[in-house]
Amino acid sequence: MCLLIVSLSFGGTAWLGAPTRAHAAASCGVTMTNGSFGTMVSPLTAGVVDTTSTLTFSCSGLTPGIPISLCPNLDAGSAGGDGAGGRYLKTTGGVAIPFQIYQDASRTQTWGSASLLVFGAVPTFSATPGSGGTILITKTLYGRIWTQTTTVPGTYSTDFTGQNFFWGLNLLSCAGITIGYGVSPATFTFSTTLIPDCQVTSSVVNFGTAGVLTANKDGQGGLGVTCTSGTTYNVGLDNGLTGTGPTLRKMKKGSEAVTYGLYKNTNRDQPWGLVAQGAAYVSGGTGTGAAQPLTVYGRVPPQATPSPGPYADTVVATVTY
Repeated sequence: MCLLIVSLSFGGTAWLGAPTRAHAAASCGVTMTNGSFGTMVSPLTAGVVDTTSTLTFSCSGLTPGIPISLCPNLDAGSAGGDGAGGRYLKTTGGVAIPFQIYQDASRTQTWGSASLLVFGAVPTFSATPGSGGTILITKTLYGRIWTQTTTVPGTYSTDFTGQNFFWGLNLLSCAGITIGYGVSPATFTFSTTLIPDCQVTSSVVNFGTAGVLTANKDGQGGLGVTCTSGTTYNVGLDNGLTGTGPTLRKMKKGSEAVTYGLYKNTNRDQPWGLVAQGAAYVSGGTGTGAAQPLTVYGRVPPQATPSPGPYADTVVATVTY
């Protein structure tokens, strides 16, 4: 009976407060580093992005040989959560992307709170003071965000302020624990900046085969422009390898050439050139995160016919956004 009473008395006293002499002498502090997912992240290529943060907990003036446990509870953060255990990063305008903090590098066990069980279990970290009565606990927080090609560019973040970290003596588990010696880190932040971005693909403008060039010979190809949501863009086409203008491009075979033009419309009366040549010479739009097709209309006008053979040119498409 005596041993049982001693055990219960020690367990209750240890969590609610260390022995008076040890508690009076103990000094504990905790710091958290910020977690950055990057400041030049493109939604078009990002997908899943990971980062880490570091928790450092230290105490002095403890009783040597008596284990100390730390319960670092984390709430949703200033950006809130989805109500089902997921957290968010948000822009100042309220646009959100999914975000989570994990206890493990494989990112399978969420970092939760004893008082907000929807976020999962709070981890338990323990250490035993040596002869000097000090401990140092360093742990990694593993962060992850998810982006889509349709995610709007901007700066996304969440702040963790006034987090309730508790520590006590010889604690086996932090599950359900919301009392103890409190210690709170300064505000720390997880953040990322998603940048506007564009990608472009192309297909060949094929004029097919022709004999004598006494009439217009038309062909068409295409561009696929993918820009981040809300990003305005313009697409310019240069003059090719040896051309001198939008309608004076040259397909060549050796020293011989066939003159041709590229246009924005099926009537082929709106030449497609460079941004520097003016707004009328480029084609544009506003990105959605999905590929947007643009048709390139080509025309070989009547001209002196060079010798038979394959003629070709290379045109560079430039997307300005």
